[in-house]
Amino acid sequence: MTNGPIRSERNKQYKLHDEWRLKVGTRDGATIEMAEGAGEDNFFLFGLNVEDVENSRGCYASHWHDKNEPETRAALDLAFSDYCSRNQPGIFAPLRDKLLIHGDHYMHLADLASYCRLQNGITALYSDPAAWEGKAILKVASSGKFSSDRTIAEYARDIWRSHARYHKSADPS
Repeated sequence: MTNGPIRSERNKQYKLHDEWRLKVGTRDGATIEMAEGAGEDNFFLFGLNVEDVENSRGCYASHWHDKNEPETRAALDLAFSDYCSRNQPGIFAPLRDKLLIHGDHYMHLADLASYCRLQNGITALYSDPAAWEGKAILKVASSGKFSSDRTIAEYARDIWRSHARYHKSADPS
């Protein structure tokens, strides 16, 4: 692909589309930073927060969620039944082992029931176009700080310890 005007225009359209997209995310990392900036009411957050994860690390048992949360049990039963992988039976066995036998280190199952409840709320909100559009407008209005250009520049400076270099034709000075 080239960096011609068509691609440049598509990139601008994608960026605008992404800014209008309402975000679903766990309560950690960059999602929390964005939610704090835009207001948590303008995001769809689910799952454990960082403190919950830290406090649960020593006693977490993924089997508890499998046995006590009907949404989790139904999702696991469907995934491991080969219903979605008839041409590749057993393809999800490593996932089952990772979640239920080897400890679910990232606590995915702890977030699943919360995600299901959130999805029900998203469905209800989407059925009200005015409320959905209002939430999207508020999200866009507060998203300037979170442009990908700023984020990449900060990662380059603070994490990768690199500095911007401009090609002569793109030098902003």
